Amino acid sequence: MISQRSKGIQTLLLLCQCLLVTGIFWAWLFLSYPLPVGRDVATRYLMYNEFVLLGLLFGSRPTGATVDPLCLRVEETLRRSFRQLGGALFYLLCYIVGAKDPAISRQFLFSLIPVLYATLCVTHLYLPALLGRLTFNERYLQKVLLVGPRRKALQAKGWFDQKKHLGLNIIGLLTEDEDQAEAGPLPSLGRPADLEQILADPGIVQVIMVEFPRSNGDMRHLTALCERRGIRLLVLADLDQIFGHPFSIFEDHGLVFIGLRQEPLEDPINRFFKRCFDIAVSLPVVIFILPPLMIFVGICHRLQSPGPLFYVQRRQGFHNRPFPLLKFRTMHLWAPANNALSSSASDPRLFRAGALLRKTSLDEMPQFLNVLRGEMSIVGPRPHLQSDNQEWRRSYPRVDVRSFVKPGITGLAQTRGFRGMIQTPTEVEARMESDIEYLENWSLWLDFWLVLRTAAQVVTPPRTAV
Repeated sequence: MISQRSKGIQTLLLLCQCLLVTGIFWAWLFLSYPLPVGRDVATRYLMYNEFVLLGLLFGSRPTGATVDPLCLRVEETLRRSFRQLGGALFYLLCYIVGAKDPAISRQFLFSLIPVLYATLCVTHLYLPALLGRLTFNERYLQKVLLVGPRRKALQAKGWFDQKKHLGLNIIGLLTEDEDQAEAGPLPSLGRPADLEQILADPGIVQVIMVEFPRSNGDMRHLTALCERRGIRLLVLADLDQIFGHPFSIFEDHGLVFIGLRQEPLEDPINRFFKRCFDIAVSLPVVIFILPPLMIFVGICHRLQSPGPLFYVQRRQGFHNRPFPLLKFRTMHLWAPANNALSSSASDPRLFRAGALLRKTSLDEMPQFLNVLRGEMSIVGPRPHLQSDNQEWRRSYPRVDVRSFVKPGITGLAQTRGFRGMIQTPTEVEARMESDIEYLENWSLWLDFWLVLRTAAQVVTPPRTAV
């Protein structure tokens, strides 16, 4: 099976990375150490090397959907390399702290980090294809026959091209399409009804259906035929087109289910870690940052718009349950109470300091109290008014999917610049799709990264900030 070949390449890649990291570790030690490396130093650094490799293995564990190393995008390559490097440094530092061993050279350690990161990136980008060519030579080459519509076969051609490194040779296509051209990237060899005759060729070892057969009888016949001929069968599951939505498959106690999405935060362990992260970030803010900020905002209120310090508004939160959202008041008291209208940068209801608070997002700081109370999270979809959600459902019916997780002070949509007033259906879709992408791909690393990006936007606000 293709999946087993991909797993084998991943294992070989990890083995090669361990060998390369070990070689670079010792070469860098001899180059950077000021004195000849003695037996005691070598023994100590051998232990360091072992913990670096242990962290490398830990950081290589899959965190979500399996990604073939031959198909890694640059962004995914950088993320995987960073995760491996982070695991290596974490295990090394845990050993140093636990053994109370401060003898490691700081110069060696800090200069080694970028070298290891560059090595991991290069190996992820170039080594899998080389390993595939060396491993799956002509002896392991598989002739593959495609069956199904030409349009869908061409859509998957990029995937087939990547799999050439795994020893796959696409010989042609059986299709009901009228276009039976012999030339081109996928020559037509006949119709699906000719499959049994075509499989008489002893060189064909695999059949790939490029769409799921709509008839159960067709699927049973195809399965029996391939099993009888001793030919591997794969079916490209286009169930997302049947559902009209991406899907995920999972098994529980012998039953196989199809769901519409992965939801990492349904795991209670993940929720626990996210809650720990929320408390670890919000508690210092509430203790050390919020009090002096309250004094500053209170002075601004006294000078420009006397009145209450906070503005409390009912928003929809987890599973659309309403909760009181806290903000610093940024509008004059003569503005209509509980005004549900969004504001713009030139809104006359804003006083001068209030406009600055909004532009820098400092008016959101009291929401760290909402986080401590468990009503919000540091990172998540922004909570909206019920009236806004009702209006946006007209152009984007999946608005309520965002409520599967707690709302956040910041989120993936905000760091992408989707903030402020929503004026067009395109803006609605962009913001909601980002929020749903977040809940489907949550990780602690993602939360940490979004918090850093948000902090940077406080210093340099995007043009959409109001």
